[in-house]
Amino acid sequence: MAILCALLASIVTACDWRSGNWKPSITTKFDKLLLLPKIWFRWQLNYLKGAPAILLIALYYAWSIGFSVFWDF
Repeated sequence: MAILCALLASIVTACDWRSGNWKPSITTKFDKLLLLPKIWFRWQLNYLKGAPAILLIALYYAWSIGFSVFWDF
């Protein structure tokens, strides 16, 4: 579940950058130095926005097959 959310956050971050919805400034040397933290912060925001949807899908799946399946030893 975490890998799926991380992959989707990476795709959304790349799409935001390529489409121009999010464009970090890289005009000065200081901006270029902070480029990686800016990308990381944007990725974290996208990850946190996508996590509830992935969690709801996982809960729906668990509900549909029955929660008792996971606790039956």
